[in-house]
Amino acid sequence: MNLAKLWILFPALLCASCDPFTWILGGTAVVGSTAVRNQEGVSGSISDTELQAKINNALFVSDKDIFDRVELAIKHGIVVVIGYMKDDAQREKAMQIIRNIEGCGNAYDETRVQDMPNVSDFAIDTGITSRIKSAFSFDGNVHSMNYDITTVRGVVYVCGTAQTLFERDVALNHARTTSGVEKVVSYIKINRKENAETDGEKDGVQR
Repeated sequence: MNLAKLWILFPALLCASCDPFTWILGGTAVVGSTAVRNQEGVSGSISDTELQAKINNALFVSDKDIFDRVELAIKHGIVVVIGYMKDDAQREKAMQIIRNIEGCGNAYDETRVQDMPNVSDFAIDTGITSRIKSAFSFDGNVHSMNYDITTVRGVVYVCGTAQTLFERDVALNHARTTSGVEKVVSYIKINRKENAETDGEKDGVQR
């Protein structure tokens, strides 16, 4: 069982007779201090938290093995599904479960058929993620709260919203130059309000 995901799953299971997200809404004070600078504010953070709870709950109820194999990177409605599956059938089942959830129709599939990471891999990946988050936090050009960073076997997945193309490039440079990183996969969208007249890229996630 992936214990790291249970904190967001169990409140919904324990409160099955009431609104499954009452606990989340009641915990606004917990996330408020870290969400003030978020691109979509506190409400945006709660929305992402709800979405992650829905996905984890659906996977846990449908297939516990898939639940254990899936990692999620979620920010501002961008859903990136990372996982190491036994075979293609399990991979397809995982994405079908997730894409049937409201708000996840366009979830990005980064799953693969491969053995799951071991404990030592997890420790190394956690260190990489921490170093990247630290670099984001200490760089005034990067709004660190607007990003979610997940590392699996040295592959770093960055999703979120950049205010400008420059900010996106600075953020990705931090990720790519962090020790231990094998590859960076970017799911970053540009804030269209800030850049409507300054860039010619299409709306949506910039990869």
